[in-house]
Amino acid sequence: MLPRLLIITRNYPPQTGGLENYSFNLIRELRRQLPLRVIALSRGKRHLVWFLPFALAVGLASARLGSAPRIHLCDGLLAPIGCVLKWFSRSRVSASVHGLDVTFAHPLYEKFIPFCLKRLDQIVCVSRSTRDECLKRGIAAERCVVIPNGIHPEEIYLAGDRCDLMREVEISLGRSFAGKRVLVTVGRLVKRKGVQWFVEQVLPQLGADYAYIVVGTGPEFAGIQETVRRRNLQDRVVLAGRQPDHLRNCLLNAADAFIMPNICVPGDVEGFGIAALEAGACGLPVIAAGIQGIRDAVIDGVTGHWVAERDVGGFVSRIRSLNLDRTRIRRVVGETYSWKKIGRAYAGLLAAGDEAITWKG
Repeated sequence: MLPRLLIITRNYPPQTGGLENYSFNLIRELRRQLPLRVIALSRGKRHLVWFLPFALAVGLASARLGSAPRIHLCDGLLAPIGCVLKWFSRSRVSASVHGLDVTFAHPLYEKFIPFCLKRLDQIVCVSRSTRDECLKRGIAAERCVVIPNGIHPEEIYLAGDRCDLMREVEISLGRSFAGKRVLVTVGRLVKRKGVQWFVEQVLPQLGADYAYIVVGTGPEFAGIQETVRRRNLQDRVVLAGRQPDHLRNCLLNAADAFIMPNICVPGDVEGFGIAALEAGACGLPVIAAGIQGIRDAVIDGVTGHWVAERDVGGFVSRIRSLNLDRTRIRRVVGETYSWKKIGRAYAGLLAAGDEAITWKG
């Protein structure tokens, strides 16, 4: 059978990152349900110089031969390719957008990419916040649908005793957290994540019985480290850097709360917040700034709590009074955000005809 759906992605393993994970999982799920052909870049960004014309040439050939009546692009940067494919074929072309690929603050990018996105048949937004950013840029509301990101809960959840899992964490990090409630953040340390603000403003208000473990690296690492030193919090904050997945999973299953203290940074939005789902898959409640795409990743009062941006008292109060049911968190996250469910939503959308423009998943 000839492929009926063509997927183009510039981010694919063994490259690592959020877009790579998204592309891999989307393609894996779609292959189970639809005839599929994939054009994927699995090398570094410097290879884009040949990959983009190659993807365009193969896409045009597939579309003109009639073997790809539907084409889907895995991020907004590929929208120019989508425009050309539409102009020279009868294929329906759609694209997923994630946040920064819509809002990236560069004068040329801000004009060109939205111009191209407007001309595609459909835009799949990973959150309502990302959809709002599309609408601000003149993309028609009827062309935008929301399908959230997904996870594989069974790959993150560990059934062991929480105390045993925490002992693994203590051995790996060379620190004891006995008698402390453990807060954790996992992610790339950039300004919008708000980790430095949390260490500076919130953690000193919580008292000595709270410890904070930060897993990840990034441009804010040195600034956070300096804040820890200046606030004399070395005995309560562990900047763990990059860690293997197993240690991260132990921590997510053993800790007391996951912290997402994001702050608004012009031109750099949180398109969704996959880390909140990973925490929820382990039953770990999330205390998060209720901004941008985080509001689609955290179900307020069920899988965690929203707090106003930069609200010190709000974070302190929610952390101290946290009593959400961990079993319920796991169940809700698994039912709502599993890649199996998300894959079915994409398959239903991408297999449909013209009526798919008004799909409301």
